[in-house]
This record gives sequence, C-alpha cells and structure tokens, in this order.
Amino acid sequence: MNASKNKLIQCKDELRETILSQNSYFFIPFFIWIIMGGISLLLFSRDELFFVINHSHTPLLDKLNTILSAYGRGDIIPILLTTLLFIPAFRTRHYIFTTISFGIVIPIAIHFFKSFFNTPRPLKYYANTNIHTVPWLENAFETSFPSGHTMGAFGLFFLLSVYLPNSNKPWSLLFFFLALGCGFSRLYLGQHFFVDIYVGSIMGTLLTLIIYVTSITFIKSQKHHA
Repeated sequence: MNASKNKLIQCKDELRETILSQNSYFFIPFFIWIIMGGISLLLFSRDELFFVINHSHTPLLDKLNTILSAYGRGDIIPILLTTLLFIPAFRTRHYIFTTISFGIVIPIAIHFFKSFFNTPRPLKYYANTNIHTVPWLENAFETSFPSGHTMGAFGLFFLLSVYLPNSNKPWSLLFFFLALGCGFSRLYLGQHFFVDIYVGSIMGTLLTLIIYVTSITFIKSQKHHA
C-alpha cells in the first residue's frame, strides 16, 4: 500500500514538472504577471489601480472589453470546451474527464469563495460615483472577491494550453493574454477591483492545474488496476 502511494506521489510530481516545462509559453508570462501584479498591489492604492483602468474608456474599448469579458462567463466556457470535441484529437477519455471535472469544481469554488468573503463590488463600494459601465451589461454590487470571470478565463485558457500539441505551444502566449485581458476587462467594465482579478487569476490557474494532474493520475491508476 505504501509503495503504491509513494509511486502515485512520484507520478504527480513528475507530471507537474512536465506540465511546467512543456507550457512555458503560458507559465513564464503568468509568473511575470504574479510578480508585477503583487508589486502593483504594494505600491498603489485600491482606488488608483481601479480608476486608472476604469476611466481609460472609449466606445471601441467598450466593445472590445465586453468581448474579452465573455471568455470568463459560465455559459460561454462550456460551449467552447464542448466545441473542441468536434476535433478528433480532443475526443479522449482524459479530455472529457478533465473538462467535466473542471465544469464542476470551478463553479463550486467560485461560489464558495465569493460567499465566504462577500465583499462589495466597486459600484456599491463607491456608491455609483463616477464609475464607467456599459449599458448592455448587467451590473453587480455584491460578492466581488475573487473575480469569477477571471478564475474561469485563466482556468479555460490554461486548460487549452496544456492540451495543445507541442508544435502549437506558442499559441499559449495568446491564450495567456486573452485570460489577462478578460481580467482587466472586469476593471474596465466597473465590476471588480484589481485584487479580485489578481487573486482570481492565481486561483483559476492553480485549481485547473490540480484538476488536470488529478485526472491524469486517476486515469492512469484505473488503467493500472484494469
């Protein structure tokens, strides 16, 4: 029993190292973002980090940020992941198991952490004072931390990155910036603070990494016992 446990732990450690090394196009900018975002939180106030993005608005940016924000929506992510099943390379037991797990764990985590912290969103915190929003999106006032859209977007695009063939891994760089764009769109649209998207990006990526590694380990263990 102990030997099996040790082998399982070793397998997980090797998987994490492999995932990190094979997905450097996602992880390098991600780690830079963690460092730079953390420094920004130390150097600037909540108000400065929010309004520098929220007040930099134009009609074109309104539309662009609406599109970027959609990548973190709970109804869009399942559609994107399901659409990939039309590609034969994605019709694998592992992809299906991982995406189903992702679709269960991430929404539960978002709901739990939002309910636990229950912090006001910018529109309530600033009492609607001088905050830029767009008329075609519904505004929210409660459960700001962490940003669910950012968690979902980073989880989605990290998941897509790990399933890319090695020859297409450079596309992971685009995936990272789409996820980051989704996060910043939540500031631009007046729905979240900087710390919400910062922590959301970390949580979304880490949870998805855990789901991915756990799925591989589980399927390998099932094959071993079969």
